[in-house]
Amino acid sequence: MNSSLSIFTEQLQDITAYLAGNSPLQALALIHEISSSTYQFATPKQRIALLLLKAQAETQLGQGHALVTTLNEALNLSQDSEFALERLHILHQLADQIYTLGDYRQSIQLWMHCIELGLELGEISSAILAFISIGGIFNAANEHGRAFKLHQQAFSYCSNIATPKIYCIIRLYLAADAMWLKRPSDTLSLLDDADPIIAQNQFYHEQAESHLWRAQALLQLQQISAAISHLEQGVQCAQAHHHYWAQIKCGHQLGLAYLQQARYFDAEQALLEAQAIAMDNEFTQLLRDCWLALSQVYEHMGQAQQALFALQSAHGLEHHLAKSAPILELEPRILKRLAQLETRFSLEISRQENRQLLAAQAQQIQKLKQLRTEVEQDPLTKLANRRWIDAHLPQQLLKINDAEPLSILLLDLDHFKQINDDFSHLAGDEVLRDLGLILQHACREMDTPVRYGGEEFLIALTGLNLFSAAKVAERIRTQVLAHKWPTSIGGRILTISIGVAQAQAADSLNSLIQRADQALYRAKSLGRNRVEL
Repeated sequence: MNSSLSIFTEQLQDITAYLAGNSPLQALALIHEISSSTYQFATPKQRIALLLLKAQAETQLGQGHALVTTLNEALNLSQDSEFALERLHILHQLADQIYTLGDYRQSIQLWMHCIELGLELGEISSAILAFISIGGIFNAANEHGRAFKLHQQAFSYCSNIATPKIYCIIRLYLAADAMWLKRPSDTLSLLDDADPIIAQNQFYHEQAESHLWRAQALLQLQQISAAISHLEQGVQCAQAHHHYWAQIKCGHQLGLAYLQQARYFDAEQALLEAQAIAMDNEFTQLLRDCWLALSQVYEHMGQAQQALFALQSAHGLEHHLAKSAPILELEPRILKRLAQLETRFSLEISRQENRQLLAAQAQQIQKLKQLRTEVEQDPLTKLANRRWIDAHLPQQLLKINDAEPLSILLLDLDHFKQINDDFSHLAGDEVLRDLGLILQHACREMDTPVRYGGEEFLIALTGLNLFSAAKVAERIRTQVLAHKWPTSIGGRILTISIGVAQAQAADSLNSLIQRADQALYRAKSLGRNRVEL
C-alpha cells in the first residue's frame, strides 16, 4: 500500500514535468496509465491532484468539454471540508471554462459559489477574482455600463489587499470596459499601469490580453498599423502559452483590421485560423464572431455564396447562444443574489481592512517600544542608560510611600582605569559586559540596572527600604569579588564599591542620586570593596 502511494507520488511528479516541458500528450498518456493501475490506491487528495494535472493537460490541448468533465469529477471529490481550498480553485477553473463555452448562466452561478466560499475561507483575493469575472459576463451580455460599475467596485475592494495578479487582472477588465464604452484613452492609461507588473511577473496570459485591448483602443483611435502590430504580438503570445481565448480574439480583431486596410486575403487567413481554434475548443460565441467577420470579408471579395454561408452559420450559432446568453433578462434572481453578495463582500472587506489596521497599529506600537528600548539602552552592556533614569525615576519618586519605598544603589568598579591602561579598552569592555550580566542576574524582574556612565552603574530597587537594599548591594559585592573575569585581564581580581540611598518624600532625582553618590564616596575613601549607606 505504502509503496503504491509512493509510486503514485512519483508519477504525479513525472506528469508535472511533462506539463512544464509543454508535453501535454505524454502527460495524458501517463494519466491514463495511472487510472488503470495505481489510482485505486491513491488518497482523495492525490486523486484531486491528478485530476487537476489532467485538466491542465486538456487546457493545453484545447479539449474544452473533456476539461469540463474532468473538473466536475474533481469537484465531486472535493466536497469534504478538508479540500475546501482545492474546491475553490476547481470552481474558478470550471466557471472560466464554462464561460468560454458560452454558458453564462451556469458560469455566473459557479462564480457566485466562488465568492461565497472565498469569503467563508478568508480567501479574499479569490473572491475578488470571481467578482471581477462576473463583470466580464455583463460585458458578454452587452451590459457594459453595469460591467464597468461592477469592476470599479472590485477595484475599490482591491485597494489594500491586491496581489500582483489581481492588480493586473482588474486593470485589464477596466481597460476592456473603457474600450466597450468608447473611451480608448482610458484603456491605454490602464494598460500602461498594468504592463510593467505583467512583464515583471511574466503573466503571459495577461500579456496577450493587454495586446488585445490595446489594439482595440488603437483601432478606435484609427491607428490601424499600430493596432495590427499589437494583435500580431497578441496572437504569438497567446499561441505560445495556450491561451486559446485570447488567440481567437486577437485573430478575429486582426482579420477586421486587415479588412479596414482592404487586405482581404490576410483578413481571410487570420479569421480562418481563429475560426479553426474556436471550433476545436468549442468556443461558441467566438466561433459566431469569426463567421460574422468572414461574411464581411467574403462580401468585400465578391464571393456572395461564401458570404451567405458564413452569415447563416453565424445565425445558427446565435440561436444556440440565445438559450444561455441573455441572463440579465431571464434571471433577475441572479442579480438579486449578486446584490446580496456585494453587501456581504463589502462587510468582509471592511472587517479585513480593520484587521489590517489593528495589525498595523500593533506593529507600530511594537516598533515604538523597540525604538524606545534602543534609545534607553546602553549598546555595550544592554542595560538601561541615563535616558531611562531621566524618563522613569522621577515618576517612581512621585509614587513612594511607607508601603512602597524606593532605594537606589550607585556602584563603581574599583581601579577600573588600570584595566584599560594595562590590558586595553577592548578588555575593559569585556569586563563591563560581564558586570552588566552580574547585575541583571542579581536583580528581580521589577528592578532596573542602569549603566550610569563609564564604570559606574545605578540600580533602582522598587519596594525595598535602605536596609533591604543594602543586603542586595552586599550580595552583588560578593558576586563581583568571586566572579571569574575574562582571560583578557590575566586573572586579575576585581572589586566594587557601592553607595546605598533610600528616597525620601522631599527628594528630587538629583538629591537622591547625590546621597547615593556621597555614600559611594565614603565606600571608596574607606578602602573600596565595600557597601556604605
